[in-house]
Amino acid sequence: MPRYYFHTENGDRIRDDQGEELAGVEAAREEAVTVLGEILRYRGASFWDTGSFSVIVTDDGGRTVVRVTAAASEEPQQGAPASEAGR
Repeated sequence: MPRYYFHTENGDRIRDDQGEELAGVEAAREEAVTVLGEILRYRGASFWDTGSFSVIVTDDGGRTVVRVTAAASEEPQQGAPASEAGR
């Protein structure tokens, strides 16, 4: 099974030197979303101070296979109807 590494970035990059063996890229994508969700849940309201947080997944060769980023903004998304802006 291939090994994938889940690095995190929020201004500083924290490298994952252990990695995790997974079935393939699709499993790595799912795990990246899970990891990002856990980080956001842990950070709670302090996420607003960070502004964005990313999980970067690389393979054994160091190639990026997926990057998932969550970004915080107090501005409504451009083009979003006003009824959705407050959600």
